[in-house]
Amino acid sequence: MTEEQAQKTETDDLLQRLDGARLALVEALEATAHESFATADSDGESIKRVIERTVDDVNFYFGRLASRALNLPQPPDLVRADLGTLREGVMAFQVAHRSFGTLLHDLLPPDLEKKAADPELGSYTLRQVLELAAAQYNQRAQEVRRLASA
Repeated sequence: MTEEQAQKTETDDLLQRLDGARLALVEALEATAHESFATADSDGESIKRVIERTVDDVNFYFGRLASRALNLPQPPDLVRADLGTLREGVMAFQVAHRSFGTLLHDLLPPDLEKKAADPELGSYTLRQVLELAAAQYNQRAQEVRRLASA
């Protein structure tokens, strides 16, 4: 295997992990009873708050860093998530992830080392941004499952 093939495989693997984490979160949300969407636990945490934070993070954190790393414009007209139903939450997350994925459409292995510097968010390589997004999706799926079973 050449170095170029290894880099392509690594890039594909990273994107597959991100998509697998997205699917895990969607599945956790879809397995949740609609009645528990806005129900808060003893710490004041709810599935509604978890998915709103996730949508906002994808739009304003991961998307912002990825667009800076790739020198692309961030999608316009983004607003903070204020979700009314579980179904709306699933759809909002899917739309946010799709916009994020659009930024990554023509991703090449060397792009993973491009830096995204932002005075508010810090400096990360695109690889780190994608790894952080996948880890967050997995963590939020666990939170949703925990809150749904409470």
